[in-house]
Parts: sequence; structure tokens; C-alpha cells
Amino acid sequence: MKTSLFRASTVFAIGFLLSGVASAQNNHTVQVAESGFTFTPQDININMGDTITWVWNGAISHNVDSDIAGVFRSGLPVAAPNTFSVTFDALFIAANPVAADLYTYHCDPHQAIGMVGSIQVMAPRVLSLTNFSAGQFGTMNVDGLNAGGTVLIGYSTAGNSPLSVSFGTLSLSPPINQLPGLTANAAGHAELSVNLPPGLAGATVHLHAAELFGGGAGILTNPVTVVL
Repeated sequence: MKTSLFRASTVFAIGFLLSGVASAQNNHTVQVAESGFTFTPQDININMGDTITWVWNGAISHNVDSDIAGVFRSGLPVAAPNTFSVTFDALFIAANPVAADLYTYHCDPHQAIGMVGSIQVMAPRVLSLTNFSAGQFGTMNVDGLNAGGTVLIGYSTAGNSPLSVSFGTLSLSPPINQLPGLTANAAGHAELSVNLPPGLAGATVHLHAAELFGGGAGILTNPVTVVL
């Protein structure tokens, strides 16, 4: 499938969610009691290797404590400002195995009133680029998907500041554009070729993709930044 990167795009659906080439794992932010006694997002799907950072809000004391003792804990309940981070890489998962790689957690003083959350660690969804330079038809590849899965790719030329969406933290600054949706093949691969006019030489483009699971759920790939 071929299109023009800067002419056949529409606004990326933020509210509904998602040198050369550089890529990284995701850094997700979970708000602690931003509104009521909740973690936001409450449930999140992440790639192995992603980092979750919990950010405290307000004057009421909270903490983050895994349901299985000893897996992770932020400490005693405290009020804002406070942060706590865990990287769910292969070493962490091997040292702290849980059923189906589903890490559930709670706030100790407020678990009984529903202040709980979960982190589902999944096999990585990987975004990569081929021939992505000005004057070429560049290809965006997304791998590790479910066969038949729906994929969206968004891009921005404004930057890659973190932006919370319904199922993670998007590394794209508004305005964000969406390329035509893709369907993964039986091997879990989807790709889209785009025309990169010569006049774009030197431009920096930030890309991030997501596989949608329905009902507002999904999982982000790694973000990618490229200088054309």
C-alpha cells in the first residue's frame, strides 16, 4: 500500500485510543488519584521492556503495591509530589514471574474502595522503517501483531513529547496525523509505503503505532524518530 506521508493523512484519534533512525521502548505515565481514588489508566497493556512511572496527585496519601508481595512497592503511602517507576524488562519478569505476565496492584489504604490497577506485559509490537529518506518510497513495518489485527500509525513533525492516551503514553506532539489503517497478515506483519518528496530532506519525523483490541483497549509499539 502506497500513499503520501504529508498529503493523505487525517488527525490521529488521540481521544479514542494511540543522524538516521532511532527507536526506544515506551515510557508510560500512570496518574495516581488525578481524579478520585483511581489509577489512570487503570489497566494498561505494555511491551516487554517498557517502563511505567506512577505520578502522585493531591494531598491524600497513596502508594503502589503489587498484589503479590515483594514484586514491586513504592513504599509507605505519601502525598504528592512523588513518583515511582518500574521497568518490565526480561530480567524483572524472570525475577518476578506471575501468571500470564499480568501484574496487578493496589493502593494499600484504598484497595477496599477500588483503587486498583493492572499491567499486562506482552510480546513487543515493533515499528521499523525501510528506505525512509527524502526522495524515496519509504516503508513503515509493524511486526509482532495478532493475525488480522488492526493497526494505526501516527506521525508528528512537531516533536515527541509524551501524551497520555487511553491505553498508554504516545510519544508524539500535537498536531498528530494518522495514516490509513492497516490489517496484520497471518504472520503478524503490516506495512505501509509512503512517498517522501525530495523537499523533505532534513525534516525530522516522529512516528508511533498501535494495535487496537476493541473497546478502547490496545497496545503501542516502540516510538521511532527519523531525520529524512
